[in-house]
Amino acid sequence: MPVVQTLVTEAELAAWLTQEFGTTIHNDYATASHLVRTYDLASKEGRHLNNRHEIANHIASTPSTDAPWSPVDTVQAAKTLHAAYRITRKPANHDQLLIDLPTPVVVSRHQCPFCRRFTRADANQVTDHMTRCWSNPRLRCCKTCTHHQNASGTPGTPDEWAESCLHPDNPDDDYQFPVLHCPLWQPKETR
Repeated sequence: MPVVQTLVTEAELAAWLTQEFGTTIHNDYATASHLVRTYDLASKEGRHLNNRHEIANHIASTPSTDAPWSPVDTVQAAKTLHAAYRITRKPANHDQLLIDLPTPVVVSRHQCPFCRRFTRADANQVTDHMTRCWSNPRLRCCKTCTHHQNASGTPGTPDEWAESCLHPDNPDDDYQFPVLHCPLWQPKETR
């Protein structure tokens, strides 16, 4: 059964601040951090909940009789906070409700067993890739043939060597590499 939380009155907040910090507040941010450990402060005008920086700014903006950057009167700070926030006490078991570590997520990925470079979360995409993978020996592709010569050299220079087939019955010059299901294919020797 949910617990209905009652609002903290201005007098209760002033009493708590006086008990915790004395009659003056010297550090806005430390006070805001301590407040958030005990209370939930929901902004009345915005969507802020327990925003330490906003709370510290409200404490710092409390009118003071002294010059700026001087200690703030706790009763005046309680009045300023009560005007800006809807304040409730945190539940007694608040520390048990929080999880302090992120939850690990295990992700499955699938990898092409031939080229080992193509990986996807969807196994169907990898299966589709395997039907046209140049490293798949069942496709009898140039890349897995003993007669295949890789391109080498710098493109556009005399030392450039285009990809070619070294088989004695070399296919036509308009041959496009890599070729799938080549009749001249022989498996590459494994080392």
